[in-house]
Amino acid sequence: MIKEDVRVERKPNWTMVIFFFVLVGLLMYSIYNNDKQDNYLKSFKGEAIGLMTRVKDHDEYGYTLQYYFYLDKKIRSVITVKEYDSDVLNKFYKVKYDLNNPEEHYIVLEEELEPDSISLVKAGFTKTKYYIYDDGVSCKYIEKSKWK
Repeated sequence: MIKEDVRVERKPNWTMVIFFFVLVGLLMYSIYNNDKQDNYLKSFKGEAIGLMTRVKDHDEYGYTLQYYFYLDKKIRSVITVKEYDSDVLNKFYKVKYDLNNPEEHYIVLEEELEPDSISLVKAGFTKTKYYIYDDGVSCKYIEKSKWK
């Protein structure tokens, strides 16, 4: 009597194997890219004071916030955010920049600063007076000031 080998040979499902390796590869790339971005932002050693000045209209990418800060010259920049609080305008925030290339920088919106006038003057800002005409009760010019 002859016995036949009736074991079922399972062939590997190559599509599942390839899918698994692609998924692991994408996960590793995502972790590497995120770590690289964090290291890039941590390499910004310079700090300055930036003034948030303007919000442009909402588009498909989000809101465009404009700010500027001073180093050797006035540097203006914009960032795009999905959401923002309306009270971020005309407030001071920390700006971190690359010491070798100050054009590469970012503003830290989580750290609102309340600097005194001496630190603002050292940072390059000047206080400007302007007048608003009160045509209601007093019919006089009211003096106001703001940092520029």
